[in-house]
Amino acid sequence: MADEVRIAAAIDVGSNSVHLLLTELEGEVLQDESILLGLGAMVDMEGRIPEAGAASAIEAISDYVDAAVDAGAEYITLLATEPLRRAANRTRFCDAVKEATGRHLHVLSHDEEALLTALGVLDGEPVDVPTLVLDIGGGSSEIVLLAPGMDPVVGVIPVGSARLTAQHVEDDPPTEEEVAELRAESHHLFSSLPTGRPRRGIVVGGSGTNLIRLTSEEGDEDTPDAGLIDTTRTARAIAIVKSTPAAALVETYGLRERRVLQMAAGASLIEAALDCYNLEHLEASAASLREGALIARELAGADWREQLVALVTGR
Repeated sequence: MADEVRIAAAIDVGSNSVHLLLTELEGEVLQDESILLGLGAMVDMEGRIPEAGAASAIEAISDYVDAAVDAGAEYITLLATEPLRRAANRTRFCDAVKEATGRHLHVLSHDEEALLTALGVLDGEPVDVPTLVLDIGGGSSEIVLLAPGMDPVVGVIPVGSARLTAQHVEDDPPTEEEVAELRAESHHLFSSLPTGRPRRGIVVGGSGTNLIRLTSEEGDEDTPDAGLIDTTRTARAIAIVKSTPAAALVETYGLRERRVLQMAAGASLIEAALDCYNLEHLEASAASLREGALIARELAGADWREQLVALVTGR
């Protein structure tokens, strides 16, 4: 008799979106979708998640939980990152999620978010060369420096592509002066991060994958560097964004408008990472903390939060 297919889900509440990953364990992805809500910007403005925003987020989480239950998910892990770390009404929001879904919402620390991301990007395998994992979120960004036999080193940047854009960009398309500010601030932020000499670099999040889409040309998918981002590519992305209104890029490339508006900031952060760590390129990965959460839950069970360092290092 064929083995029964096992299904699991991870749902995360981030600065830009609420996102569902529903997948067969060791199999195909069944559902990978998100709804853009901009909770991070709400918290920036009010210090809390307003009632309307909370209601929309809880509805999205509940719908995704129902979809996972209907699909027969063996376990469903709910995660939250930057907006819930900062929201004054975090406890009330988490209680409302529990009441609506019957499930606990794990509000991750920066370190936990970074380690889950590394776990997902590396598919649960320890590194064999010194490696940098950069996760550019909407409200914050994290790096993880990994090396064989060593504990991971996490660094935190208190802004992501959305917050950096909100701080420095008012125009569409962004002006030369605004782009210069983004680049200068990105380099300043990276100058305070832990030092290291990684030989491999990986960038996670929409800033990387959407930059690839924006700068790819027909036939690029067949080249060895199709998924690699170097400073030439970040400069190309910034030049495209500077010269074209967001609506036109949305129509041409099929990107979400919010992602286009944040592209210059994301590219600036990637550029700063390349310079700071003297890397020729970063690999753009579509994996995320959601994949990491599924791996962690499968390997460590309900106590996965206490075992993240061991899971990432394989020790």
